This record gives sequence, structure tokens and C-alpha cells, in this order.
Amino acid sequence: MKSLVLCALLAVPASAAKTSYEPLPAELRELSRKGLDAVYAVTLPEAQGYFDEAVKKYPDHPFGHFGVAMVKWAHFEYLEDESDPALDEEYEALTDKAISVGDSWLKRHPGDANAHMCIGGMHGLRARLALLQHRWIKAYFEGRKALSHTRKALELDPELYDAYLGLGMYEYYAGTLSGVVKVLAKLFMKGDAEQGLKYLNLCREKGYFNSTAAELILIEIYTQTGSRYADPRTAVKWSRELRARYPDHAQMHFVEIVSLFENRQYAESRTSAENYLERLESGDPVYRPNYLPRILVALGTIYLVEHEYQKGLEMFLRARQTLAKDPGAHPTRWAVWAVVRAGHALDLQGLRDKAREYYREALSYKDEWGFGEYIKPYFKSPFAKTDLPGSLPPP
Repeated sequence: MKSLVLCALLAVPASAAKTSYEPLPAELRELSRKGLDAVYAVTLPEAQGYFDEAVKKYPDHPFGHFGVAMVKWAHFEYLEDESDPALDEEYEALTDKAISVGDSWLKRHPGDANAHMCIGGMHGLRARLALLQHRWIKAYFEGRKALSHTRKALELDPELYDAYLGLGMYEYYAGTLSGVVKVLAKLFMKGDAEQGLKYLNLCREKGYFNSTAAELILIEIYTQTGSRYADPRTAVKWSRELRARYPDHAQMHFVEIVSLFENRQYAESRTSAENYLERLESGDPVYRPNYLPRILVALGTIYLVEHEYQKGLEMFLRARQTLAKDPGAHPTRWAVWAVVRAGHALDLQGLRDKAREYYREALSYKDEWGFGEYIKPYFKSPFAKTDLPGSLPPP
């Protein structure tokens, strides 16, 4: 699910920044919108073209530069499943460039609310990447910078509804995350999760560019297993609406699968997952081959909940096999998670020693995703029926 929130942090211009000293040029606004639409559709060469044109025509404005960084993020998040360190480094360099351009722009145009929102979005994306990698301190300080620029944008123009997306995300996550980032937030600026949800809903209802992004963030929040803010019923409703709007979008399809699972509509979730797998295996270009591990893990997890432990294990082992196709390649997040899930399936069948072998195997891969803290307790205590249903996506 977290792979779908990348667009949520794209700080783009509101339709009318009435108090901004520098209105966004109409052509740049249109290029940004087209680029964002292409990112949603995961037609990344098209998106790259729009943002490259924006940089060429408006080299001193941060929007085009941020768009270029955004496309790189989309490759990392959507196409490589957060599993390519080289893209991570390229993305970091591109955001450095975009932030530098933005800072220079604001020195000359300090009252540009849209530019403040854009730079806030850049820092927000960096914070998001740090969160995915469990780099809590970096996530916190990048989030602080994002918040500062976002609040400045709203101070300049309170009706810049797209900016409420970043503010809502900061308030929600600062108010709910555990660990060192929560301690820092309490020391410097306590988050308010409920206020964050209000801001996100305001953006969903009134945002011009970020309405869909806010909805995706809210679906992610509503499908967090065990959260006091979970609302999987609403997540199912919205995810089905998104699928109707994006019928050929594999990511939106996966959002529906997760939402149905969290709402305990397991049969419907399995049917949707089987359809996803069928489209992938048929060669549908939208359902890329590297999505295979995630859908196999999804199906396997549903089988576990339905007490079909051997069927679940077969799905996980099939996903695990993708790790051996190119031993020199960086392991993918979902494929490594499949190894963990295989251990769960073996524990549920009472095969304790074999389960530990798989947990050890999972720990042998470089942990880019913070799996280690989740896996280690299972060496002492087996995964049990009482741990079901659990979460469908990796932690």
C-alpha cells in the first residue's frame, strides 16, 4: 500500500493562489498537471517528457525539477518495488538539485505560496523514503522542513487546499509513529493524528491536484492493521471507485485487494487477487512481471487466513523462486517477504525447525526495509493461528 502514496507528496500548484506574489505560469501549471497524470498512469517516459519540457522552459522554477525527481521516485516505488539502491541514490541527487533550485527561487520570490508548497513536497518525499527505510531521525528532520514550507504556503494562501495534504500527513504520522521519531516529535512539535485526518479529508474534498493522492493516503491509513483509525469499509468503497476510474492501473487494483482483505472480505479479496495474477500471467503490459512476488504473497496470505496452509506455502515458495532468477540482482522487497511468510506457513503446520531456516534465510539479505525487527521474535515463539489475519503488505 505504501507504494501508492508517492503521488501524495507531490506538491503541485493550486488552481488559484490568490495571495501569491508570483502566480504560476499557465503553461507550467498545465505541464505539471499532465506530468502528474502520467505518473498516476505509470507511463513514466511520458511523465519525464512533460517535466523535462517544464525544466527547459522554466529552469529557475522548482516545479519542473521536482517533477523530474518525482519520476525517479516512481521508478523506485512503482516499478522496482523499493528495491534498487542505485535508484535511491539517483533520487537523492535529483531532490538535492530540486531543493537547491527552489531555495534560490524563494530568495527572489519569498511570497510565492506555490513554490513553498513545492519545496515542502520535496522534503516530504525525502521523509517518506527515510520512513520506508526506517531511518527515523532523517525522516523526522526532513518532515520538519516539509512542515515549515507547507505552513508558510498556507499562511500566504489558506485556500491552497493541495497544501493540506503535506500538513495532514505530518500531523497524522507524527501523532502515530512509534520509536525515536515519536520521541523527537513530542520534544519539538507533537503531532495530532485526528487533526491530520481532517486536513487530509479537506484536501481530498477540495484539492485540485492532490485530491486523489489524499484519498490514497487515507486508504492506507484506513487499512493499517490494528490501528484505532482503521476504517476498511470506507477503504473498500474508495478503492472500488479508484479502480473504476483507473481500470487498467495495476497499483489501484492492488489497493482494492488489500482493502478487501482488511475488511475481512477474504473470498472477494482472493477473487480479485486471482484476476490480478491471471492478467499478469497473460502478458498484460500494465501488470509487470516484477509484480509477481507481491501478488503471490497476497494470495498466499489469504490462503493462510482461510487455513489453507499448504496452498499458502506453495504461493510463498513460488515468489521466493524469483530471488534465484538473477542471483546478482538486488533482492526485491516482496520476494524477501515471501521467505518470511513461508516461515509463517511452516510454523502453522508445526514444522518449527524448517520455519527457522526460512527466517534465517530472510535475515541473510541486506535489510533495506526494516524486516529484521519483525522477524527476530519468531525464533523464540512460532507464528500461530492467533497471529492471523495480520497485515497483507510487509511491515
